[in-house]
Amino acid sequence: MESGEKIGLSGPNGSGKTTLLKMISGIMSIDSGKIRIGENDVNPDEPDTRKNLYYLGHSVGLYPGLTGYENLTFISGLYGKMNPNISNVLIKVRLDSAHDKLVKFYSQGMLQRLKLATAIILDPDILLLDEPLTGLDVDGIKLFESVIVEWNELRKTMIIVSHNSDWLRTNTDRIIELKQC
Repeated sequence: MESGEKIGLSGPNGSGKTTLLKMISGIMSIDSGKIRIGENDVNPDEPDTRKNLYYLGHSVGLYPGLTGYENLTFISGLYGKMNPNISNVLIKVRLDSAHDKLVKFYSQGMLQRLKLATAIILDPDILLLDEPLTGLDVDGIKLFESVIVEWNELRKTMIIVSHNSDWLRTNTDRIIELKQC
């Protein structure tokens, strides 16, 4: 895989797509073999090996008792991102009108947009996107596609899991299909 490449990852349920992303991200241990990012082996016990990547997964990973704005403020502080323009990011993902709404009242599509906002603020070099279109309406999908174009222009590497083969063919450089064992 080359830097700046967009890889589509597909396969039937249970074939290991999410597991692979979790191993690449260091969230899950690797039973055998190695995963390398640059010159470093991925190791769940070494956070430096995964500091330039972001895993956007199925779980929300946000605090339901905080607003969208508060969640982004907390996460940006946690990752040492100084003075991110959270208001502009919320406008970009079209959540500015819900910035003061508690996340527990967000719809699935709004949660996906907020997770996308998190990825924008953290600005990683590698993005692992597990079913990022889930819950998005047509406008949300177009928004996500525009962000992918921006990330591509910045030479960010992306691995995108989706069951939508047509979407993957249109929006990635190549597709890797996992087979069920």
